[in-house]
Amino acid sequence: MWRSERVCRGPSGRNPGYFVVLGIVVALGLSQVPSAGAGTARNGAGQPAPCPAVPGQPAGGSPRLMIAGDSISQGSSGDYTWQYRLYEHLRADSVRPQMVGPVEWLFNNVTGTQGDCSYANPRFERANDAVWGRTLFQEKAVIGAKVAAYHPDYLLVLLGLNDLFFFGISQPNMAANLGGFIARARAARPHVKIVLGFLLPDIHTQASATFAASVAAYNTTISATASRLTTASSPIVVAHDRIGFTVAADTWDGTHPNANGEVRIAAGFADALAGRFHLGRLYPAPFPALPIGPLTRPQLTAAPSTTAGSVVLSWTLAPGASSYDVYVEDLTQQQTTFTKLSAPLTPSQNSGATVSTLNSHDTYDVKLQACKGNDCGAFSNAASVTVP
Repeated sequence: MWRSERVCRGPSGRNPGYFVVLGIVVALGLSQVPSAGAGTARNGAGQPAPCPAVPGQPAGGSPRLMIAGDSISQGSSGDYTWQYRLYEHLRADSVRPQMVGPVEWLFNNVTGTQGDCSYANPRFERANDAVWGRTLFQEKAVIGAKVAAYHPDYLLVLLGLNDLFFFGISQPNMAANLGGFIARARAARPHVKIVLGFLLPDIHTQASATFAASVAAYNTTISATASRLTTASSPIVVAHDRIGFTVAADTWDGTHPNANGEVRIAAGFADALAGRFHLGRLYPAPFPALPIGPLTRPQLTAAPSTTAGSVVLSWTLAPGASSYDVYVEDLTQQQTTFTKLSAPLTPSQNSGATVSTLNSHDTYDVKLQACKGNDCGAFSNAASVTVP
């Protein structure tokens, strides 16, 4: 569902419920996205090219795991992804899983294109079956062919939020689609083991009691379906990925998980795998408090403007950063702390943004902080400049 109204901003100046992709405002997280743009690397099948292998990247192993999901599972520029957290956890438990599926890349949340390879740490098996905007009813039609092609021993599923929000799929149809998804996966691989994740809370469940009730009802359907359809040859278990997950602390935009949210989702699936299938151990608790926001430091240069009281800033982009906060320290006035200016800069301004209302003839240190949605992370270097 595309929205064309103006972006509404919260007290921080950031958008609490929407973000801009290619000039179009999209409801956060419930990820309808445009097709990949001209800047995306493509392969002969019309898909983005796989991300290149990196030194030290593991490959192969057993068992074979495939994650089927939407934007919450695919991730976006600069993310680790919850797949990374789960994979690293299993390897720490001496399990050597092979991750399988047709997708190996991130979605670029700044340009609105597929094919981004800017993982926070690319040294893991990145293959999966998760794409922004995916719905359960779409995946139901094709999961059989994918299971037949990639032969997963375990199918980890986190789908349905887009069905409810964008398409208003009724609860009976959600139940039927989930049952059909399972049946087609089993038809392709009769002994596949299935882990179903609960839908997570997000900004929309907070804003709408009706939508929250719809999500809760479908989560009940997930539990009931797992109990009803589990078999000895193809068992189904539910991942309690919702435990402790909060919108404010665990998402960067109200829906998509940040580093701490990734851990909570991974822990839910890890515990399901350990508890039912004895694959690895329970995820260690308490969970770590991880840095959030972009991790890559922008490289900043500052130059005097031709306009009095202004300077021009240029910087390198941090993967995933949707805005940049400007901090200044007036050295001439002997300031010893940085003050944040009110208006953040956008990625499109990085080749020359004018910052005004500074004191003429004073020398400043200026730095930027890269922010992804509501999460601000790495700071740039401090650049000195004398204001004209």
